[in-house]
Amino acid sequence: MSWLPNSRARADTLPPVPDGLTVGELCGRVERSIRDAFPDEVWVRGAISGINRSANGHVYFDLVDPGELGKQSAATLPIALFAQSRQRVNAILRKTNSVRMSDGVEIQIRGAVNYYPKQGRVQLIMSLIDPAFTLGQIEAAKAELLEALRVEGLLDANRSRPFPVLPLRVGLVTSAGSAAEADFVDHLRSTGLPFEITVFDARVQGDDAPAAIAGALRDAGESDLDVIALVRGGGAKTDLVAFDNAAVARAIATNPLPVIVGVGHETDRSVADDVAHTSAKTPTACAAVIIDAVVLYDHRVNIAAERIATAAINHLGRADLTLADARARLGRRAIETVAARQANLETISERIAARTSRAVELADLHLDHQHVRVRSLDPAVALARGWSITHRPDGTVVTSVDQVGEGDTLTTTLADGTLESVVQGVRRPAGVTSPKTAESTAEATES
Repeated sequence: MSWLPNSRARADTLPPVPDGLTVGELCGRVERSIRDAFPDEVWVRGAISGINRSANGHVYFDLVDPGELGKQSAATLPIALFAQSRQRVNAILRKTNSVRMSDGVEIQIRGAVNYYPKQGRVQLIMSLIDPAFTLGQIEAAKAELLEALRVEGLLDANRSRPFPVLPLRVGLVTSAGSAAEADFVDHLRSTGLPFEITVFDARVQGDDAPAAIAGALRDAGESDLDVIALVRGGGAKTDLVAFDNAAVARAIATNPLPVIVGVGHETDRSVADDVAHTSAKTPTACAAVIIDAVVLYDHRVNIAAERIATAAINHLGRADLTLADARARLGRRAIETVAARQANLETISERIAARTSRAVELADLHLDHQHVRVRSLDPAVALARGWSITHRPDGTVVTSVDQVGEGDTLTTTLADGTLESVVQGVRRPAGVTSPKTAESTAEATES
């Protein structure tokens, strides 16, 4: 059964209820209790969340435990920094110029615990800040991350990437439209070199900066580039905490392209600087690293071209000398050869002339001998000396008595005419044998 307040039976049995406290009375007691529990200001540390700067100079934010950033916090302490105290806090921060109050920054502050009745909440009225705590936390976190990267073998991973000899295609990771972008791009453009710059926009400050930077680095690493430049202008150390982030460090270390980091001022050094291929002090110095590489390449090419030209000139000079020497030697040899051939030709000519003359003389003698022989065989000469030639009627010359018989008519040719005669008889000197008889006798003997 449900209890009904207007039930007379039940009302008669309930004890009397004392008069309750008013809201103001309860809030007053809470306020006094808090004042009694925290009579003095206290130091408290945590991470800034949801910072808000009002137009009247006051600053409001929540302080949470660092591990609960971005989560549903188990404990949240509202902080109020009023304008008067804000001036004192800013003066402290300006002395170090290293800490800026922004979301995610771990701080240690002093203030009075206060209960604000109008809103019924407890808050801390901030009066002082300890910058050394913040810087210490930053350095401690950096040291812890660097050790983890060392154990993973990532500290020198990007540094081991070969640096391109001609890095003209540059990927620039930065906040688009920022002074850092302008400084970097202007420095490259001022050289007149044909750089191709691709900008990958990324927030470089705030809670979402690490994820944005890491994503831009991955996108750049997958592009057709030679080198990546990660740049940001100067600021407080707390402004640069994104570059001490583990996700950013790993995106640099594992990038397939060499990454040059130019973040902050000359005195600033982040984890990103430690894992990058090359660390430059500023965005302009980062651009100078790339320019120097291109200029060095151009210088090497010019030197190589000069060496090639010099070598070619020297080679041609030596070749000209060799050719001139060869030409001179060839000329001398040609002259000597021609002279030798001419002398040899003259010798041969003389020999031929001598031999020809001797041959002609011998031929003349031989011809004279032949002429004499021919003349001696000339029948006319023989006839002139008293010889005669006798022919048979058939025209054959009679050389033997065996060729004629009695009654044969013969014609005898003399030097001054011919005679015709009739053979009346044939006589053979004693002891002379007929040629035919001699042949028959020889044949018989051989048989």
